[in-house]
Amino acid sequence: MNGQATLEVEKENTNVISPLTNIIEKEKEVILEAEMVGLTREDIDLELNGNDLTIVGKQRGNSAPEGYSTLYKERGHIEYRRSFTLGSMVKKESINAKYENGVLKLTLPKVEETEPKKLKIN
Repeated sequence: MNGQATLEVEKENTNVISPLTNIIEKEKEVILEAEMVGLTREDIDLELNGNDLTIVGKQRGNSAPEGYSTLYKERGHIEYRRSFTLGSMVKKESINAKYENGVLKLTLPKVEETEPKKLKIN
């Protein structure tokens, strides 16, 4: 070996995974929490297309510092991707997103239900 490492390094690829998700319903809103560890707010994209909500988060693997070469790497690129179909009960224009401690939290306000009204006869 002559003091040099002779390990083969695999080509880096992107793993696409579905984030672990909890969905909680409250009286006036639905809360969607998606675990997306290791990202920043800038790494996350949310797209609402009609009734389809898509969450995408991209984590880039760390590179070796200048002057070093990677011998072995398990932490590569990760892409979180998950889609949901929203029902008519969600007020889509009022969705709020917050990312904190590796968890994306979406607050999906419900549309106010219209209660039947009694009409007066004149």
